[in-house]
Amino acid sequence: MIYLDNAATSFPKAPGVAEGVAWQINNVAGNPGRASYKSSLKIDSVICDVREKIVELLKLEDSSQVIITHNATHALNMVILGSIKPNETILISPLEHNSVMRPLSFLQQNRNIKLEYYKLGKDFTPDFEDLTEKLRSGSIDKVITTVCSNVTGTILPLQEISKICKANKIPLIVDASQLVGYEELDFSTISVSAICFPGHKGLLAPSGTGILWLAKDFEIDPLYFGGTGSRSGSILQPDFTPDKYESGTVNISGIYGLNIALDYLMKESVKKVRSTKNEIVEYLLTKMNELEEIIIYSNQDLARQIGVISFNCVGTTCSDVARFLDKQDIAVRMGLHCSPQAHQFINTLKLGGTVRLSPSYFTTKTEIDITINKLKEMIYGLNN
Repeated sequence: MIYLDNAATSFPKAPGVAEGVAWQINNVAGNPGRASYKSSLKIDSVICDVREKIVELLKLEDSSQVIITHNATHALNMVILGSIKPNETILISPLEHNSVMRPLSFLQQNRNIKLEYYKLGKDFTPDFEDLTEKLRSGSIDKVITTVCSNVTGTILPLQEISKICKANKIPLIVDASQLVGYEELDFSTISVSAICFPGHKGLLAPSGTGILWLAKDFEIDPLYFGGTGSRSGSILQPDFTPDKYESGTVNISGIYGLNIALDYLMKESVKKVRSTKNEIVEYLLTKMNELEEIIIYSNQDLARQIGVISFNCVGTTCSDVARFLDKQDIAVRMGLHCSPQAHQFINTLKLGGTVRLSPSYFTTKTEIDITINKLKEMIYGLNN
């Protein structure tokens, strides 16, 4: 199989991940934080390692502010439902995923919150004058934004957005699902209140893993309550991080895999991953631009493109393209990609969405050549 759906979940995972997960299942028993025998303490140690590596990778402060979640959706729901109060006004981008839009829609119906959008130009550049004006108005309570669209691969300028939010003392919540692991990020120079991302995308780890990092001055209500292994004599939820937000048993196997994946990524370096992936994305775009029948909706500036390319073929639907490629054992994503807002912005909502190609660090030029040749076969077969 040629796998070009890494924006959904990475494949293959980092070398050693599968073996590490199997080893944990077969050799390490227990529940972290609940026992004092060696095996249980070993799991505690691995979870601690993951927190420390996340802080090191992203240049964050305080590993105790790293909260283990099941995925980015879980993390986003925790921070959105746990921090937004009734009647607040939230500013968002036009590119948000349903993991942001659905909890916000729930709050519109149940807490009477209001949503506003900051403007993007046709090249996906934020209108900073509009953003500044909205934040200076005094009507905005929080900003929630993706920093990389899962539909177009567009990287938004987080540093600039962060500066405007900080200047106006507005909390900034970041969905970094498509960016972490693919782009060097330095949060020592970027002020944010919360960052949400999964382990199973750019970090090359198993599914069922995710991270929520909270700034110390940004406290949220827990989404759920229960056993943490700490202060067990009290029926009240612990009031300190990370325990306050980590009730129940975590995905131990997934965290073992995440720990190994982080080791691999940090050894390879995100810089190398970015550079290697850029070569493949540039090659892919060059080949696609040679086909007049293909309409590309993603921006093609590699400095602002993570490697998620949305397109359609003239004369056929995105469903038919994906079905044809699947018969050739080429895995791509088609449709709305759980982001109807983004498709509305690029005018593909009425078309039923797009075909999305998202190569990975491991994708080869040979695989791109095969994919392009199969697209040519489909296109010219349709036109004959």
